Amino acid sequence: MYQMHWITDHLATGHAPMSYEDLDSIREQGIRAIVNLCGEFCDLHEIEEGSGFEVYYLPVVDECAPDLEAMEKALDWLDESIYLNKKVLVHCRLGHGRTGTFIAAYLLRRGFDFKLAQKAMKGRNANPATYEQRKFLKRYGKQTGSLQTAAPKIDNRPSTDVAPLLAIYAQLLARVEDETSRDEEVCGQNNHPCCHSPFELHLIESMHLSEVVNRTLPHAQRQAVIDRALVLARHMKELHRQVPGLSTETLAAHFPEENLVCPLLEDGRCLIFTERPRRCLCWTKDEQSSMRDVEDQVVELSMQAFQILTGSKMSAADLRFSSADTISGRFVQLYFQAMTGKNSE
Repeated sequence: MYQMHWITDHLATGHAPMSYEDLDSIREQGIRAIVNLCGEFCDLHEIEEGSGFEVYYLPVVDECAPDLEAMEKALDWLDESIYLNKKVLVHCRLGHGRTGTFIAAYLLRRGFDFKLAQKAMKGRNANPATYEQRKFLKRYGKQTGSLQTAAPKIDNRPSTDVAPLLAIYAQLLARVEDETSRDEEVCGQNNHPCCHSPFELHLIESMHLSEVVNRTLPHAQRQAVIDRALVLARHMKELHRQVPGLSTETLAAHFPEENLVCPLLEDGRCLIFTERPRRCLCWTKDEQSSMRDVEDQVVELSMQAFQILTGSKMSAADLRFSSADTISGRFVQLYFQAMTGKNSE
């Protein structure tokens, strides 16, 4: 089993994987993204990518410090990955000096001063090992400054107050999938008509779908999906302007000639097929079927989530967001507008 050392629930360090068995073990331990610092293994990052990991390659010469500008970009990537709920492995060849330098730089950026960063890394396998690396970190620490208004935190993950609600919703989805698994028609495969009809989601569904997109898709692919979602949202807004009062679900039927394909459809397949939304799982089900009680639970979970997120009670159980606004992330702006009573533009 590949041995890694966890800094937080989302950040781990280790040595360079030396076999496909190592890569399999890394994946089994929940890692989805890798920061590769090995300047001496010029093709390892390609092997890691080929094994399904999202990889940021920052080659650093052994016993040396990274280029400052290049490191800042890598830290941006690490920050984003952790915020998006991805578990990240940072490694050099042995997982010592270069890895420790990079992790210490991340701590400095998170508001630690140099002494606090040293204390946080004490006793760990990864630590800056050379004079050049320590000098680099002291200089970087002076540049970033320490956090004065509150105790610094290693992790940048947002509050998990809604995590129990999302867990309940995931259980509901599993139940729905179990009840629909025998259907011959499957949305998300072979350009199914379901994928060409925009739809709406309740708040808890939007939160779940957004989390899945952020967690499972690599940066470049996720950005391409968001761009497609923004284009679709603008297109839908124009169609709604042409026919006021038309629901999102009826757009495709009213404008059959329009290209309203789901942003998550790529090469005829859904990019999140194994975690696709409830509406996609229930494509062939009658609305009056046994799924009705699931709808009631989804509404209740959404109302609870809204109160946790905004401190306000939802004024109506039918606060819903289009699939395009959900995938682009704009639904967050919309539910706060609902809280304040402002209309979206």
